[in-house]
Amino acid sequence: MRLLVTGKTRSGKSSFLHLFLAHALRCRWRQVILLDGKGVELTPYRGQTVVSALNGQAAAVHYAGPNALDKWELLLADVSTGLAHRFATLHERGLRAADVADPRVLLVIDEVQVGCRDAQHGKGIKQALTHIAEQSAALGDVVVLTCQREQNSLPPAVRWNCNARLRMLGHGYFNYLPDGRPQLSGRLPYRTPEEVLGRLSEPLLGETAVAADNLLAVLGVAHGDDQVTERANATLYLGGDGCGKTYALQQHPSPGCVRRVYVDLQDAHRSWLSDIVEQCGAAVPPRSTVAQLQELAALAVRAEPTALLLDNVDTAPMKARASLMGLITAAAVVALAAHPPETAVLQRKIHPFISRCRVVRLAPLSPEAATALADASLPETIPHRRATRRRIVTMGQGHPATIVALCHQAKEGTLPELRHLEHTPRRFNLVWVLLIPVIVLLLVWRYRLDSYLASALLITALMLLRPLIYRSVRQTT
Repeated sequence: MRLLVTGKTRSGKSSFLHLFLAHALRCRWRQVILLDGKGVELTPYRGQTVVSALNGQAAAVHYAGPNALDKWELLLADVSTGLAHRFATLHERGLRAADVADPRVLLVIDEVQVGCRDAQHGKGIKQALTHIAEQSAALGDVVVLTCQREQNSLPPAVRWNCNARLRMLGHGYFNYLPDGRPQLSGRLPYRTPEEVLGRLSEPLLGETAVAADNLLAVLGVAHGDDQVTERANATLYLGGDGCGKTYALQQHPSPGCVRRVYVDLQDAHRSWLSDIVEQCGAAVPPRSTVAQLQELAALAVRAEPTALLLDNVDTAPMKARASLMGLITAAAVVALAAHPPETAVLQRKIHPFISRCRVVRLAPLSPEAATALADASLPETIPHRRATRRRIVTMGQGHPATIVALCHQAKEGTLPELRHLEHTPRRFNLVWVLLIPVIVLLLVWRYRLDSYLASALLITALMLLRPLIYRSVRQTT
């Protein structure tokens, strides 16, 4: 296993090393080398011993700090030159790769860029490290390198030959991408160096091989109740028009991410690639090809933990699939939205993402759910709150984003249907209007009024109350 661990300062790289060494230092090794670029995190393990896989005796751990880069160069050169003898031994046994039980070397380098950038010893360190990364895979050696970012930290050949990458996002969250397998995400438990040192004397209940395929089991993440990992750190929202796909994208959680990038794939391929680069804070070079933009967008997304929100994936052309897959791999958290694949064309577009992502199928909100969403989005002090909520639910038609937008308009007083609500006249009860002729008839009968006078009273009352009558009839109907 050649593992590259990346992450910015205080993202959890050192916590991973403590958790990893809590298991690794209890295994049998041919040789254990710990190179500490900061002189802090690996210092507690200086002077520790491990059981040698060669003779079963206790063997010292080789440690070198940032002030002993000459020792870095010597230790790495010793491992590099010893590869030829070990390969010759394999050839004599008739093997092309080491057996599982063969002695292996454990090499852990924290902040590897400290050694690679040194003016005096950097060249020798990079040459030896490149040779180890290129040829130690068949021998089963385990190489763990940590740095803040891949670029400009270690030689390109070393990056290329790393068969697993672990991106630390902070607060224990991580993305793990082994070669040939979907990206995994989860959260590491926290272990202090003191806790690790206290566990080194405990025997392993069942020795798990330190390899890329079972790294999460080594870290104790794969079987934890609260450390469940997912098949991929990407979510695909499927739903028709009015189901709230865009709203689901906007509300998608992004733990550990420092920025959110939203793009609409209805735009041209070049356009949304350029948009991703610009939202990540980079400049698009003039006259760049689509292939160059694709690589630049992936690098920009990978530079910092990014939540990538891709809307209308079903409208993207088939030739954009490679770009999308590369972006999914590069981003820390990915959420996609698309129509359900009901046609043959959509099936060819969407099915590769269904197998790659966690799928969430959306449906329009029920009246009860729409009412609950509107009730949660409307402020308590808005006038005529119940009538406003009822009108918003009717206008929203089960679309979450529309309901939230209407609630915002109602809060700002810009919703057209509610703008003049304060000036709307109250409903007039038509029963009181019908009582007017009855009252006039009673007056005529009681006081024996002249019929002309009674008619005049009735006509006058109707003329005065005509606006109320018309308004009441109009509102009632």
